[in-house]
Amino acid sequence: MSYMFEVYYRPPADLAKEESVTKRVVALGGRLDYREDIPVNGRGGICLTFDFDSLDMAAKAADVLRKSGEHVEGPVDYGP
Repeated sequence: MSYMFEVYYRPPADLAKEESVTKRVVALGGRLDYREDIPVNGRGGICLTFDFDSLDMAAKAADVLRKSGEHVEGPVDYGP
């Protein structure tokens, strides 16, 4: 089973921010799976989806990011 969470932030895209978040997640056992810009009539956000092999690792990484001020949705299971 795989687990994931999503990190959202407001535009404009900030590649330095994304790199920093990704490095923290990788150090905690995750991997960047998908990046999505979500513009809707000029509104929306950027979404980074991270995958983990363990729910415990995903929960720990999500907690670390939340404590640093990131908006994190999840973790949830991806299924088998």
